[in-house]
Amino acid sequence: MVEETMELRVERLVLEYAQSVPKGRPLEARLSLQNDLAIESLSLVSLALRLGDEFGVNVVDMGLELGAIKTFGDLLDMARTLKQQSTVGAGERT
Repeated sequence: MVEETMELRVERLVLEYAQSVPKGRPLEARLSLQNDLAIESLSLVSLALRLGDEFGVNVVDMGLELGAIKTFGDLLDMARTLKQQSTVGAGERT
């Protein structure tokens, strides 16, 4: 079984929340979550929490500024931060 890349995990989750889905894949980093993908602010919060769950990190405890996440690229950056935090957290637990 092939492991899903971080980018594909984020894209998969975004597509679950997107009300408007562009035809091209992979999603472009410049796509606006609100304008291009029609993801509403409450859905973005839910999406961020799901991303945290995917990486085993509590997004609320991290205090991430969700208002700064405007594009798919911003969300990828957040996912990278979550992934890094999950790696750091795993090291602290061992």
